[in-house]
Amino acid sequence: MTVHLSRKYGFFAAHRLHAPGLSDEANRALYGKCNNPNGHGHNYEVEVTVAGKVDPVTGRSIDLNLLDALCEQQILAPFRYRNLNKEVAEFLTGNPTTENLATVVDDRLRAVWNEWFSAAGPKLEKIRIWETERNICQVEGQGRTQHES
Repeated sequence: MTVHLSRKYGFFAAHRLHAPGLSDEANRALYGKCNNPNGHGHNYEVEVTVAGKVDPVTGRSIDLNLLDALCEQQILAPFRYRNLNKEVAEFLTGNPTTENLATVVDDRLRAVWNEWFSAAGPKLEKIRIWETERNICQVEGQGRTQHES
């Protein structure tokens, strides 16, 4: 039987919503206060959901310490206390919307997943990001598969 397990993480980061292909006026109209040239911050929450078989010896589907270490390396340390537009490579020319942030988190985890977990191990199922209480984004099965060569 396959089980799904979710783990939540949090980090604070700042960003400015600004689409490079739009005029300053169009950006202000589209993003309002979120287009402030000085940016603004959020206490983001990231939920990582994995699917796997329960190990009969440990009773677990994933080593949570390993998942925590992976998320610290790929998500928390690179994003924590950062200005996403100025300090995170994927957003130096991109727009750090919640949708794009969720996709970047998913891509970062999938890019190294097979280095952390065996092919028979847990699979990354989905990422959910809470930017605010009302603004939540979920991505599933983005990018390449975890064990793709």
